[in-house]
Amino acid sequence: MDQFEELINQLNDLSENDKEEEIKKLQKDCVCPICPTYDQCAKDKSEIIFCITGKSSCIEQEKGCMCPTCPFASKYKIGVLHNFYCIRGRDLEQRKLG
Repeated sequence: MDQFEELINQLNDLSENDKEEEIKKLQKDCVCPICPTYDQCAKDKSEIIFCITGKSSCIEQEKGCMCPTCPFASKYKIGVLHNFYCIRGRDLEQRKLG
């Protein structure tokens, strides 16, 4: 189990409220809001940190991906092999798909 999987397991062990609070703390290193693919709809809905939360409810077009340069992704060694989390889904979901 890698460091990112451990983080996800820790988050899953929390209550929903505590999980939301932890995710808010993790968002400070997320580059989603400055990514070319991030759009006004995602901004309006405050969607962020897709590698954990999953696909956006409204982003539909891949315009470029900053996941490989994201400080959060770098810390957990994700974002290179799998990315475009906002459209393709969480990191762990993409791992399962191959």
